[in-house]
Amino acid sequence: MKLIQIVCILWCIVCTTSSYSQQIWGYYLKNSMPYQKHAQYWDKRFATLNVLCFTGITIHNKGCNIPTFEEDLVLFNKAQTRNIALVPHITFTSVKAGMAFFKSQQHWQATITKLAHAIQQNKWAGCHFDFEYIPASYIQNLVEFLKYVRAIVPEISLSMAMFPQVEFNPALASFHDFAILSPYVDTIVLMCYDYHNPKTKPGPVTSIQWTQKNIEYALQYFKPHQIWLGVPAYGYMWKNNSYHSVITMKSLPHYISLYSNYRHNSETVALEYIKNGDRFIAYVPDKALHNQLYALALQYKLKGIALWRLGFE
Repeated sequence: MKLIQIVCILWCIVCTTSSYSQQIWGYYLKNSMPYQKHAQYWDKRFATLNVLCFTGITIHNKGCNIPTFEEDLVLFNKAQTRNIALVPHITFTSVKAGMAFFKSQQHWQATITKLAHAIQQNKWAGCHFDFEYIPASYIQNLVEFLKYVRAIVPEISLSMAMFPQVEFNPALASFHDFAILSPYVDTIVLMCYDYHNPKTKPGPVTSIQWTQKNIEYALQYFKPHQIWLGVPAYGYMWKNNSYHSVITMKSLPHYISLYSNYRHNSETVALEYIKNGDRFIAYVPDKALHNQLYALALQYKLKGIALWRLGFE
């Protein structure tokens, strides 16, 4: 009888999990990997990609710049023929420009209209705002801007990259206060990375425990289908406790083959070695960690995974 009960429970779990489809969002740096030169990579990546979020569009203090994307047009066309959604990544040219733009409402309508025209003309699937490092005192300006976007183009889906709110620098996180912003966006990318970064002491760029805490916090303000879990395909290296460089997942096997390494309690791979009298230490995600992060997104039935960035993996 107990065996039958166990089988029934396992069957229910399998059925529940199989009915949930996890999606993949990939950030792409403009002109970094044109299809013509990286066809093998893209043909393999397209098989698992649902959203291609491309950088290049920027907002300055009086408007926005929309490039032609000439080098990436083949890539974009290939993606769309495979029913992969194209979403423009929109950010400020600088923090100073962002602050000035938020204070200049007279430029908002023209900017939004220009963005909307490009989105509709190119059949892009909404827009993705990535506004970082803005002081928390500007959050009401951000709210007004998002409301303005909604009023002018209510049909366009809005997503936003947001800093984690648990155990993260409050000077950065406060501008992305979930309680205030959640009514004004359709989806978010929860950026569970840069836990340690070039401005901190050495440490992991992410961790399983920290990510789980931030997912659970975000779910107080967003529904699961509104959250993409931001996952890093990179880590940082420090030299004598000062920031040294970025290490990508792609380059990690090379470092592992040369230097002492171990699995850190964050589940990143830690590298430690001494070279020419200098002490180097790095913490880098690998496939095993990614699998655990994917499992977390699956466990909480999130929209999917958002990878920063394509080509690093």
